[in-house]
Amino acid sequence: MENNFVYKGAINELSKINFEKPLVFCGKKSFEKIKPQVEKYLKNPFYYNDFSTNPKLEDIEKALLFFGNNFDFDIIIAIGGGSVIDFAKIFKFRNKLNLKLVAIPTTSGTGAEVTQFAVYYEKGIKKSLDEPIILPDISIADSQFVENNPRYLKATTALDAFSQAIESYFAVKSNSISRQYAYEAMELCRDNIVNYVNSSDEKYSINMMLASNLAGRAINISRTTIAHAMSYAITTKYGLPHGHAVALNIARLMEYNKKIDLETLNDSRGVQFVKDRMQEIYSLLGIENAFDYFSDLFNKIGIEQIDFEIDYIDPERLKNNPRKLNLDEFINNH
Repeated sequence: MENNFVYKGAINELSKINFEKPLVFCGKKSFEKIKPQVEKYLKNPFYYNDFSTNPKLEDIEKALLFFGNNFDFDIIIAIGGGSVIDFAKIFKFRNKLNLKLVAIPTTSGTGAEVTQFAVYYEKGIKKSLDEPIILPDISIADSQFVENNPRYLKATTALDAFSQAIESYFAVKSNSISRQYAYEAMELCRDNIVNYVNSSDEKYSINMMLASNLAGRAINISRTTIAHAMSYAITTKYGLPHGHAVALNIARLMEYNKKIDLETLNDSRGVQFVKDRMQEIYSLLGIENAFDYFSDLFNKIGIEQIDFEIDYIDPERLKNNPRKLNLDEFINNH
């Protein structure tokens, strides 16, 4: 992807973009600590942050009414976590705007700055928008914005990146390019996630920012699978952040997919193809059992493992998992 910048100090890329009047979507409190570093690159910014942490359809409708026909901005800039970037994407789509969208993540996990999809809630149900037009034109991932994030935020967003990379690697829609992105992201997560969460060392922040970006590029091709499908219900029902909800199922999904056979196969590339991909993940992580690995990882980064019940699963993501879902077997696989 061109115009995708990942390094410490990448915010300077804003100075190379031509615009006069930016509409800036941002977080409420989170933006304040980085505002001085960003504002020097903005002329006549209009800041908008009147939306929920997990954007709702009514938040979008309210914003559309607020701006109405008096829309004279020449660029949209989204600065924040995945929710902020998703809100900007949906706003652009619903407003039928032909404007450049610049995405500047302030967490290292969602990869939203390099994907053509966004999530929102409608009547308590989490839904996805998947449209090429909402892929950001420019992504600026500056690692200095994540170095001092709260530990739990670091942990949950990093787990989202890790889970995305793992799911992407065995997804039915995966290809050689997405698997290369996913493999590199898994390597970076494996080697950096614990130190990233437990320190503010810039080296680990840079590496996890890159891991998130690569995982985002991977899922933009392959999409995600069962762990993400189930996370929506867990987030809604238990109020857990997305990355925490996803990670609760990633070990279970890995062990479940290892048991694939011809009867449960979803992937036309065959049983052996899927088994080979699963083995590559286990070899990369240097493990034999995913439950032991993730239990140990959760302990090291302060993530609680909780019991949960599932009320709703996005059926589209089930088709993208290489093994057909037997829910009872999946839940009891531990």
